[in-house]
Amino acid sequence: MPSRSRPSPKSTRPRSGRAPRGAPAAGASTSVIAQLSPPAAAADAGVTRQVSPLGPEQCTVTVREDALPEGPAELVLDLRIAPQNRAAMALRRGLAERAPGFNVAVVGRRGTGRTFTAVALAREEARRRPAPRDLVLLVNPRWPLEPVPAFLPAGAGPAFVRAMEELHARLEAAVHEVFEGRVRHRLQVEIHREQSAAERKIHDQLSKIAAEHGLGLVAGDDGFDFVPLEDDDDDETPGGDGPTADAASEAETTEAEARLNRQVLDAIEAVRPHVEETQRQLALLEAEIQQTLLQRQRAALRNNIAASFAAVPERALPTEQVRKYSQRLHEHLQQVYHLEEGHHLPLTSVPLPAGLVVPTLLVTSRPDDVAPIIHAQNVTLSGLFGRVVAGSNDSRYPEPGTILAGDLHRANGGFLIIDAEALVKREAVYEHLKACLLARAIQPHEEDEGPSLRIQPVELDVKVVLVADPDLIHQLQELDPEFSRLFKIRADFEDDMSFEEGLRVYPGVAAWLASNRGLSRCSRSAVAFLMQYGARLAEDQHRLTTNLGLLSDLITEATSLAKGADELTEEHLRAAFRLMQDRQGQMRDRLLDLHRYGLIRVEVSGQSVGQINGLAVVSDGFQSVGRPSRVTAVTYAGSHGPLNIEREVEMSGPIHSKGVLILSGYLHDRFARDFPLSFGASVVFEQTYTPIEGDSASTAELFAILSSLSGLPARQDIGVTGSVDQRGRVLPVGGVNEKIEGFFEVCRAHALTGTQGVIIPESNVRNLVLGEDVLEAIAQGRFFIWPISTVEEGVELILGEPAGTPTEPDDDAAAFRYPERTVYGRVERRIARLRRLATPSRT
Repeated sequence: MPSRSRPSPKSTRPRSGRAPRGAPAAGASTSVIAQLSPPAAAADAGVTRQVSPLGPEQCTVTVREDALPEGPAELVLDLRIAPQNRAAMALRRGLAERAPGFNVAVVGRRGTGRTFTAVALAREEARRRPAPRDLVLLVNPRWPLEPVPAFLPAGAGPAFVRAMEELHARLEAAVHEVFEGRVRHRLQVEIHREQSAAERKIHDQLSKIAAEHGLGLVAGDDGFDFVPLEDDDDDETPGGDGPTADAASEAETTEAEARLNRQVLDAIEAVRPHVEETQRQLALLEAEIQQTLLQRQRAALRNNIAASFAAVPERALPTEQVRKYSQRLHEHLQQVYHLEEGHHLPLTSVPLPAGLVVPTLLVTSRPDDVAPIIHAQNVTLSGLFGRVVAGSNDSRYPEPGTILAGDLHRANGGFLIIDAEALVKREAVYEHLKACLLARAIQPHEEDEGPSLRIQPVELDVKVVLVADPDLIHQLQELDPEFSRLFKIRADFEDDMSFEEGLRVYPGVAAWLASNRGLSRCSRSAVAFLMQYGARLAEDQHRLTTNLGLLSDLITEATSLAKGADELTEEHLRAAFRLMQDRQGQMRDRLLDLHRYGLIRVEVSGQSVGQINGLAVVSDGFQSVGRPSRVTAVTYAGSHGPLNIEREVEMSGPIHSKGVLILSGYLHDRFARDFPLSFGASVVFEQTYTPIEGDSASTAELFAILSSLSGLPARQDIGVTGSVDQRGRVLPVGGVNEKIEGFFEVCRAHALTGTQGVIIPESNVRNLVLGEDVLEAIAQGRFFIWPISTVEEGVELILGEPAGTPTEPDDDAAAFRYPERTVYGRVERRIARLRRLATPSRT
């Protein structure tokens, strides 16, 4: 597991989701806050002061219960966001500004209430704005795959869509009636009647002409036939009696028949032109009848369609755009069905898909609604900008319901809150969102799947609130020049608040969180414990964390233990805290086992030359634990100065490597101002197999070098943490509570001797909020915390001799600055010997 030493107190505050290890001390009732004097100014080189160990009251923060409000604490919104006044002010400014580019970047750690505050203040601003307009997609008849967006007054969208659905139903019925229904049947009956009458009239005319020529007219399937009309005079046959008369009669009959045939043929020839004229008239009649039927069908369909559109209520078409849409749709249907005046093309029974008439309702709201607030959960192209789902048929018109709105459509006219981390993970989504904000329109996006619809851009009026960690926002500002153009307002959320502000905020927060879990009130001792816990999370006796998420987690577990109780007490919180630590203590217990079994070798008693117990922090993502490690130094004749073994094998980070180089500057300042620092030294963290980063072990590394150079053994019952500058000032580090408690646990695992303790930078005293076990050992004189401000103060403590006060050397270059029986006097003389060994002798 990686070991870390952190460069500064601020950088080591527990991150979101990580709880501190040590429980706040019990009996917190002596003072409002541990009053600390400012760290003493760094002493001049060589001048040391007596270092006294800290008392238990200096190693934690205590809360006086009578400083807390009496009675049940009430929580209002302003209390929840009080620690973030600066951020709230920036948020209010950004949310109220309607100019382009004034979107808001909310910057803070998770758990600081950044999202809650953004939503709460957006609700305030939303109440000042009207309900957003409804958004529908109108069909574009000429280009069906490019629907046209249209805005309607709030709440008018559903009525408009219903009216169009009813219109579609009426149109379908009208088309069916004309082509297949009662209208068609009625027109056919009328036309058949008119056609029959006209045909009879033509037939009668031809029949009269034929009769004038002695012919009768017989109409057949293949045309007309004629038969001679019978003449009464022709019925008498000539003749007389006898055979001779019979023969004469037969001859006469044959002659009469021949004459009759000639007369019939002559009559037919005379009538033939009239027959042809009749056939022409019938053919014209058939064409006229079909044309009449077509015109009547066209007129009937035209009238039915017009009646269908006329039946649409005016209130369902509230804007000029949708009224023109209805008019264009009417005109388009006339073209589809060839209904224009003077049109002679045949009617066709074209299907009438719903997608041609019924628009798609994307967004709707009630007239009494306020501006929308959308917290994007599905940060994808389809989630933000909408998507198209497959239809049920092959119509070239998009069916209603196949185009779905995205969060950006729903937030239009209001506020869209997005988690920046989820957004930047999908570069295409981030880039498309920027394009929409720059264009002030929701642009269509291309996806590999789904129908190839291209929706025309939708006018965009939205306030985007981007919630992000500080590191991510810094990267966006550095790497993306467009980011600052689009997010001109930055609301920075603090990680902590002042203790005085916490006295006002924490009681209300505790009461609100407890009431949400079913408890009617929260005791003052519970609030005091919660404030100590907040100070521990903030790693500062004068400040409290604003990470309400971690406070909520603790209270949630405590209320589970308080079932049946009316009040949340300190005992509930303390028990919940211990359960959390036990549950998350696998790494801590594993490290202690490795120390007990000697698999990790750390000596916590006795003395050793060139060896110091340095302190680092390791984390498993849930809990940070201090880990002691042996820092060893070996010095020898050479000329390159301190050698960082971790750096040489590329296990050292840049900050740690810088710390080692600072040691070289300090050694030059103290021991080699007038000549080269001619010795070599190797410094290493023993039994570390992962990269080392940070400079908080530089004080321990320097002590190890000084011990090796002086030959004085270093105390192994002391752990050391702190960074150092070239002038010997000991500087603050992070994770000081975890480091102290980690060393304490290792000492306790081997048995406390009553001499063990930790050296820390004096400027870190205000960061001490130690657990009750460590505080108890300090109160009993079994464990110690020594604050130092200079290297020299720690040298005497850990090596057993004063560092030494420098004197001004005389003109003799061989003179020494430090007395012989001091640590620095021994170091100075050892360096001189090594310099002589490293200098080639002249012959």
